[in-house]
Amino acid sequence: MESSVPDFILFLGRFHPLVVHLPIGFLIFAFILELYGRWKRDSGTSLAIEFALLGGAFSAAVACVLGYMLSLSGDYDEGMLDTHFWFGIATTLVVFFAWSIRSGKLNITKLKGLKPNMASLTLVVVLVGITGHYGGNLTRGSDYLVKYAPFGRKEKVVLPPIDKLEDAAVYDYLVNPILDAKCASCHNSNKKKGGLSFQDSIDIKKGGKNGEAFIAGNVAKSEMIRRTMLDPHHEDYMPPEGKTPLTDEEKSILTFWIEKANADFRVKMGELETPEEITSIASNMLGLEDVTGKSGIPLPKAVQVNEEILKDVVGAGFKVRELIFESGLYEVVLPPHFISSKNSEELDGKLEMLLPMKDNIIWLSLKDNDVRDRHLKTIGQFVNLQKVELEKNPITDVGIAEITGIQSITGLNLYQTKITASSFENFIKMKGLKRVYAWGTAITEAEVTSFAEKENRPAIIMGM
Repeated sequence: MESSVPDFILFLGRFHPLVVHLPIGFLIFAFILELYGRWKRDSGTSLAIEFALLGGAFSAAVACVLGYMLSLSGDYDEGMLDTHFWFGIATTLVVFFAWSIRSGKLNITKLKGLKPNMASLTLVVVLVGITGHYGGNLTRGSDYLVKYAPFGRKEKVVLPPIDKLEDAAVYDYLVNPILDAKCASCHNSNKKKGGLSFQDSIDIKKGGKNGEAFIAGNVAKSEMIRRTMLDPHHEDYMPPEGKTPLTDEEKSILTFWIEKANADFRVKMGELETPEEITSIASNMLGLEDVTGKSGIPLPKAVQVNEEILKDVVGAGFKVRELIFESGLYEVVLPPHFISSKNSEELDGKLEMLLPMKDNIIWLSLKDNDVRDRHLKTIGQFVNLQKVELEKNPITDVGIAEITGIQSITGLNLYQTKITASSFENFIKMKGLKRVYAWGTAITEAEVTSFAEKENRPAIIMGM
C-alpha cells in the first residue's frame, strides 16, 4: 500500500507518536483537576478543566488524522489497527462531549443530578487507557503490557538443553534468537515494517513488500542479510538508527543458515559441513565447549545476577539481554544519544551501577553516548568483556590504555573516535583481541599496512 500513498502523507503520519501524547496529558490533567476541585470544593478549577478538555479534544482529533495517515503505510495488523483507530475516534468524540457539558454548550435535562462532568471524565480516562493499550500493542507486540506481569502470562517456550553442537537445529537454536533480539521489535505479527514479519517460519517465508526476505543458497540476493551489510548511514541499513546492530558473529550465523543450510528451518548442525569459524561462534552462543579452539576465549562461569540489580540497571536506561539461557552472561546496551555532552556527568553514575554485575557482562555497547577517557577506567574493571562497541565517542589513545588489562576482548569497535596509530601497541597488549574497527579515525591505510607486518596483532578494519 505504501507505494501508492504520497510521501508527504506518510511524512505527516509519522508525527502521530509525537502528537498523540498531547491529548493524553491534557485529559489526565483535566481528570486530576476535577478530583481536586471536588475534594477541596473549589469551583475555581472549572475554567482550567474546560481549557484542558478543549485542548485535549482538538489535539486528539489531530492525532486521529495523523494516525490514519500513518496507517496507510500498511505496516500494521489490520484487525488491531482498526480497534485502535475506532477507540481513538470514540475517545475524541467523548472528549468533545465532556467539553460541551463542562462549558455549558450542551444542557441535557435528564443528566441533571447525575454529576455528568465526573462521569464523562472518568469515561475519557478509561478510553484513553484502552486506546493507548492497543496503540502499544501495535508498536510493541500484543504481550507488551503483561509480558512481565506476575500472573496470567504464558510460559516462555524454552528449547531443551543440548550437550553437543551437532544436536542443535540451526534455526531454532541460533537463527531465531538473533531475529527475536534484533529484528522482531519492528517485524512482528502486529507491526510489519515493510510488510515483513519474523514472528515465525511461515511469516518469514512470506517475505514483505520488497519480495522474499531470503533466497536459499544465495546470500547476495537475500534482503535480510544485504541490508545489515550496508553502510550504517545508508537509508536501507538495518536495523535502523537507535536499534542495536547485528554483530559480525550474528551476521555470520545468518549467512551460514542461508548459504550452507539453504535456509532450512529443520536442519541440524550435525547434518551440515560446518566451517570452524561457525562452529566456534555457535558453541559460544550455546555455552558449549569450543572444540575448535578458534575463539581462544572460553565463556566465563558466572553466578546469577540479583533481580534487584538487573531492575536498577534497566531502570537507568540500559537494555539487558541474557545471551544464553540461565548462563548469567549478558549483553548490555545503552541506546545511542541517551547521553550527550550536556548530561555527560550522568554516565559516570550509570557505569558505576553496572559494577555489581561487571563479571557477568561479556558484550557492551555504548555507541554515541559521549563516552570519555575517564569512563574507560571504570569499564576496565569489566574483566570478562569479549565485545565492546565504543564508536562515535570522543575517546583517545589515553582511554584505550585503560582497558588493555581485559584480555578477553576479541572485538573492539572504535569507528569515528579520536584514536590514532599510537593505540596499536595497546591493541597488541590485549592478547584475545582479533578485530578492531577503526574507520573514521586518524589512523591511515599506510599505518595499518605497516602494522599488519607485526606478529600476534589484531586485524585493523578500515571500512565496511
